[in-house]
Amino acid sequence: MGNKERILETAKKLFGELGYAETTYKRIAQEAGIADGLIAHHYGSKENLFQLVEIGILGDLLRKIDESLYYSSNGLTSTLNFAKCILRESVNPSSDFLTLLRCSPFLANTINADNSEILNVCAQVVDKMLACLEQGINDGSIRSDLEPNLAASVIFSTVFGSTRARLLASENILGLRFSEDFYPEILSILTRYLEPSSKSQA
Repeated sequence: MGNKERILETAKKLFGELGYAETTYKRIAQEAGIADGLIAHHYGSKENLFQLVEIGILGDLLRKIDESLYYSSNGLTSTLNFAKCILRESVNPSSDFLTLLRCSPFLANTINADNSEILNVCAQVVDKMLACLEQGINDGSIRSDLEPNLAASVIFSTVFGSTRARLLASENILGLRFSEDFYPEILSILTRYLEPSSKSQA
């Protein structure tokens, strides 16, 4: 692995462990075993490095979401597989999902850098969810009275909120314990929210 790749991988790890503010050039250089100046040489500012890290992670997540949707039989299955993919990545030890939780991509709105590319990738994630919901409403597998944008907001809030809660619990911040049934219960709640009432009551 060359210096440029080592810097990117080290920054990704430290942003996930320490957050944006605490991840400094000095810390990245020490961890990567390189001179500080090489970071600026390859990536310019810390802000640019952060955006490249987040864009890469979101791009990987998008590809995994696409894979999870491939065998979906209807819109409801697609929507739930989308949610399952995010929940699965949040506990995958080889995933960089922790960096997304600690350093929200929307932090890009507060740093001094062009954030158009990262916001474009975020929009692709949202558009993919909206397409799943609209498919389900059209094929009858999702309640016809749901407004897709509102439903997407509920799903993203539930899924990302649960992953953040689990992260906080793992660090003994909330004083809660999460069993293996936690994520299946989240998916069960989403299923009841999305299914037509006749199926939910069956």
